[in-house]
Amino acid sequence: MEKRKVVKVQKRRFVTIPMSELESMEATIETLGNKYVVAQLAASEEAIKMGKVRKARDVLKEL
Repeated sequence: MEKRKVVKVQKRRFVTIPMSELESMEATIETLGNKYVVAQLAASEEAIKMGKVRKARDVLKEL
């Protein structure tokens, strides 16, 4: 069984979540707190909307 962490969510309420899930959420919070990374994600999403994408196999052929 995976290790779990007890997390307080309200004054008298607690939940337990798997450590891997807690670590994932912490990494997400850290990422979203980085303005540079968020700007890069937004730019990437815009490029995808504009069709500025390449197939992975084409990129791999260039390596």
